[in-house]
Amino acid sequence: MKKAILLKILFFLIFFFFSNGYALDNVQKNIRIGVIFNEMSVMVGSSGDFFVYDSTGKGLKLTKGIVNISCSQKGVHIDKYDLSLPIKIEPSNGVIFINSKPYRRCLVLKKSDGKINVINVLCVEDYIKGVLPKEVSCDWPAEALKAQAVISRTYAISNLNRHSTQGFDLCSTTHCQVYSGLRSETKKTNQIVSETNREIITYQGKPAQTVFHAICGGHTEDPKYIWGWKETPSYLKGVECHYCNNSPYVKWMQVLNENFVRSKLKIGKIKDIKIKEKTPFGATKQLEITHSNGKYLLNAYKFRLYVDAWKIKSHFFNFIKVKNDKICFSGKGWGHRAGLCQYGAKGMAENGKSYSTILYHFYPGTKIETIN
Repeated sequence: MKKAILLKILFFLIFFFFSNGYALDNVQKNIRIGVIFNEMSVMVGSSGDFFVYDSTGKGLKLTKGIVNISCSQKGVHIDKYDLSLPIKIEPSNGVIFINSKPYRRCLVLKKSDGKINVINVLCVEDYIKGVLPKEVSCDWPAEALKAQAVISRTYAISNLNRHSTQGFDLCSTTHCQVYSGLRSETKKTNQIVSETNREIITYQGKPAQTVFHAICGGHTEDPKYIWGWKETPSYLKGVECHYCNNSPYVKWMQVLNENFVRSKLKIGKIKDIKIKEKTPFGATKQLEITHSNGKYLLNAYKFRLYVDAWKIKSHFFNFIKVKNDKICFSGKGWGHRAGLCQYGAKGMAENGKSYSTILYHFYPGTKIETIN
């Protein structure tokens, strides 16, 4: 009897370790990043020879220089050749240019609604090299850069296939992570990527959802009040942050024309906007908008996106005043305010905190682990 119980326990432990290890080990080597969309033609080139392969297996070897690839009835037209999409373009020297912008590894061209979409296929570590300098400033302390490298890598792995219906994993914009290819890379940030090679944050054996933003304004937010998550992992519930107090836009004010806001919301003339409900951490949860055709209740985060997320820095409003044809917004923070506060991480690094301390502060209960 005891032997049977011991065998069951042993089986459970083996299963537990292997199932959790599998989540870290079974990570695809390459990632697909959508970089160009809806173009009738693109310019492709390389400083060395490059090779083009289409869906039928037809291959072309092109000498260094630039060629125009344009849409045709059969797929795309290159020089005097018609090729069927999708096509794969590989450089002999590891660098390929698309519309004068250099990228590592290879490109895949697909057709969507009669136009060309371009996808950069490369390994995850090279992808992070193109992300890090675009998400944070290169002159920030090394420990803050390391923290960003780890969460950007984790974010990429956690969100593979986010754009699967379009044929790639992530896009190159703020919708996913800003990625600008080889041109944005620096020696310093590439070194940071190497020093954190293959490190990600995990929670209960799986890659964490490492959302991040610019400035929280004193306390990070629970995603359920932003994106309506039914269940929030404990590591994203929201934490205090006193390290972004001297950051730009920790407090901000914006005055917009009433007709601009009204046109974005597609409602009648705005008479008043009230903060109807707040989150436990003080951010605005819901707004009540009184206009000429009635009243309108709207989630504050969605309001920010509908109007202009660049002009209205966050959904943490101190007050909103409607006067004549102007609307004055006063608030604090920049971004959705969930997960890691980038300027908070910078402040912690400037105060001598290590990148692991920074990560464990903003994502409590997680682990830093190395993937294969």
